[in-house]
Amino acid sequence: YPYGYENCESLGVERSTSDANNTTQDTLSPDSKETFSLGPLNSELSNMPPRKLPLNASSNFAPATERYYSAMEHLAKILFRGLAMALKLDDASWFLEKGRFDDGHQCALRMLNYPELEYETDASTVQIRAGAHTDYGAFTILKSGGPGLQLQLSKDKEWIDVPHLEDSFIINLGDLMQRWTNDKWTSTLHRVVATDNNADNDRAGDGGQKLFKSARRQSIAFFVNMNGNAIVMPLKTCVDETHPSKYIPIKASEHLIQRHNQSMMAKHKKKE
Repeated sequence: YPYGYENCESLGVERSTSDANNTTQDTLSPDSKETFSLGPLNSELSNMPPRKLPLNASSNFAPATERYYSAMEHLAKILFRGLAMALKLDDASWFLEKGRFDDGHQCALRMLNYPELEYETDASTVQIRAGAHTDYGAFTILKSGGPGLQLQLSKDKEWIDVPHLEDSFIINLGDLMQRWTNDKWTSTLHRVVATDNNADNDRAGDGGQKLFKSARRQSIAFFVNMNGNAIVMPLKTCVDETHPSKYIPIKASEHLIQRHNQSMMAKHKKKE
């Protein structure tokens, strides 16, 4: 798992720009962001790499991230109960049973920074800062520090701006929950685009075009992943004669590896 610092990640199929008609340039430029990620505190139970914090981090960094990670674990358990009730499972604690989501889970915390950037562009161009993608796990708890997140929720492929609300969380369903619900619920396709910082954007660049200066954006994503050995298969409440099972049983860790490999294969194929 890509723990630690990274500044050259590429997500989805959209890498650089798209116009108002969603036409995307054929390019694989890295996303214009930097991230720092860490996993569970108990690496032995989760079977994930131990945490490695920056050597030059302030003395408050480790305790602050630990408190936030712990708070997100607690919130995830509350959300799992709500999801279980919405799916009409017999027990609201079904997802929280031992071996599914307990102290051996593989959740990841990622801090993201989208720095200010300048683009020579026209008004019809959308600058992609994180390419269109879905998350791999059960769901994601996102604390957004500003506008720029877009969702694609309908078949007409229209991108919808997510309103930025202070002191709130955005919950995106992931691929694992889509598999569990037999496609009754689908994972959320999303991307991040550059937004205007409303400062000095009337200047012209060297090429004579309008110089667009994007606002800085920061966010924290908590990817809710199950225990690695948890078996995932369509729930009984999501399968019937009209909706037969679409997926074979799979371990949660194998699902994560499978989705990661699919993403890497798509990236390499695009380069060819």
